[in-house]
Amino acid sequence: MLSRFAKQYTVQTSLKVSKMTRPLHTLESVKKTSPYIESMPADIDVPTPDKVSIELSKTPRQLKKGGFFTYTYPTQRKKYEFLSASHRAIIDLNLNPKLEKESQYFKDIVSGKSIYKSDKVYPFSMAYAGFQFGNFAGQLGDGRVINLFTIKNEETGKSFELQLKGAGKTPFSRFADGNAVLRSSIREYIISESLNAIGIPSTRALSITALPENKAQREGSEICAIVCRMSPTWIRIGHFDYCRLKGDRNGLFKLCDYINENVLTNNKNGKIEYTKELQEFIKQEDNDKLNNIKLSDYDKLFLDIVIRNAKSVSYWHAYGFLNGVLNTDNTSILGLAIDFGPFAIMDKFDPNFTSNSEDHTLRYSFKNTPSAIWFNMIKLAESMAEILGADTELLNNENFRKFGFPDDKSVESAMSRVNNLIQIAGDIFEKVFIEDYLRLMCGRLGITPKETDNNEILGLLFETLQIAKIDYNNFFSTLQSIKIRNEETYDIDKVSLKMLPDSLKLPENKEEMEKALKEIKFFLTIFKARVEEEFLTDDVRYERAHKFNPLFVPKNWILQDVIDYTTEKLKENASEEEAGAYLNKVIKMANYPYDKSQWGNELKEVEEKWLADPEDANKLMTTCSCSS
Repeated sequence: MLSRFAKQYTVQTSLKVSKMTRPLHTLESVKKTSPYIESMPADIDVPTPDKVSIELSKTPRQLKKGGFFTYTYPTQRKKYEFLSASHRAIIDLNLNPKLEKESQYFKDIVSGKSIYKSDKVYPFSMAYAGFQFGNFAGQLGDGRVINLFTIKNEETGKSFELQLKGAGKTPFSRFADGNAVLRSSIREYIISESLNAIGIPSTRALSITALPENKAQREGSEICAIVCRMSPTWIRIGHFDYCRLKGDRNGLFKLCDYINENVLTNNKNGKIEYTKELQEFIKQEDNDKLNNIKLSDYDKLFLDIVIRNAKSVSYWHAYGFLNGVLNTDNTSILGLAIDFGPFAIMDKFDPNFTSNSEDHTLRYSFKNTPSAIWFNMIKLAESMAEILGADTELLNNENFRKFGFPDDKSVESAMSRVNNLIQIAGDIFEKVFIEDYLRLMCGRLGITPKETDNNEILGLLFETLQIAKIDYNNFFSTLQSIKIRNEETYDIDKVSLKMLPDSLKLPENKEEMEKALKEIKFFLTIFKARVEEEFLTDDVRYERAHKFNPLFVPKNWILQDVIDYTTEKLKENASEEEAGAYLNKVIKMANYPYDKSQWGNELKEVEEKWLADPEDANKLMTTCSCSS
């Protein structure tokens, strides 16, 4: 069904910066809760915090049936060196940035040096399972993540669950050491905030702390670090896989009810907030696609997860982002980019590009991303099959909840119902992906989407980008500023040359340069006609496009520059301010990618370097391994 996606590339909305009043709260003073441990079944070997021990909380083991999490705690380290905190993340928690960046309480909590606990709050790690590269991997879980607590922003009504990545071993560590290295931690810290600021659904990163005296063996001996992450929820498709692994029907019901009641329900009006696409679909009472199926809240949950993930894939494609490892345990129920390992933002357009050096079959390559996510949606349907196969009458039957389907006939009927829902989900997934992608890509071009654009202007665009080897994201920000309608100043030869990367302008690349210029000129000619067809002025087109085109995206070579600098400064025992200088600079740029005025006056030479093409072309289109 998804093979047609190989030729489809489109999606987005403009980002509005929060203009809240000055927040007065601090992490120390704000109310902390833990809805997940209050609602979900605990590990039966560690049912309460007083049962926590090294043997049960820090030793890899299989949880027994019924346990969705286990109580544990961050491993204490010899030395903590706070490096950076995201201004935007602090604001979104309704905390005071100035106070928090100077607060020792804040630094101790977000590093795991100290913990918050109360009668209803205690650190824990979640259990889940997953399909990795298409194969079921059994129990997985938070192998180096400790969940802390939930904070609600009373102004927005939004809640965030805070957790520490790299906080030490848990029962889910398997053969790993529970550590995260500085290299991968820096990458995750920056990309989380960058994607969110661009407008791409993503988990967030609140802060990063180095552990200078702790080393882990990855690509050599590397310094460890801890990232404090935040998200509305950390539930993944892997949680449903876990119910399937355990044969836990009751747990599946509890998981679905928890999501409906605690994740999707609006804190202010108490109603479940499905995506607008699902709401519109439900309103179509005469929708023949339903085949007389009356949707239950569980059916709607399934379809909502499908829609959210379809929308996210459209964003990834529009901005050239690749996760690199799209296993079911790395797929959020909210469609958030999550668990960043060998990710990348494409430097140049290449449908076959994979950011994962270990992805030899290109399973998670750019062109295969929609199919990879759809595979995960199929696995979700399989894990939810018992619930999706049941009609309203069965769902309300206590015997069904305890014992399952009463006879073979009901099983046969259930299979038919699930297959119908999967077909419906597939149609919705494709429709949402294509429509959102078209909207986003036309937004980046500054034109009004029309159905023929997919095969016409966008098809030509991608052909041009691939042949000319132009920087993918910079192309759009350059194009939006070109006065294409000004006949007196518009010079197609000069504009085309300006768009070329410096590496192509070298004498030895003359033949390749001429080929690229020919492609660019042809595209600009067709694009100019498309703009004129819509009677768009240059100013209107810019006003539309600049809301979709970030002026800064953190490419792999930039991330490596930050990693190299920070690592070197830590080895030199530099001050906190000096060690975190590059991180604090890049996080400003990542937090406000559309607004240069927010980037500060420090390190301007570094800023300009990151905005230009790297001197060494070999730094482009690099891949990463899964080691982190």
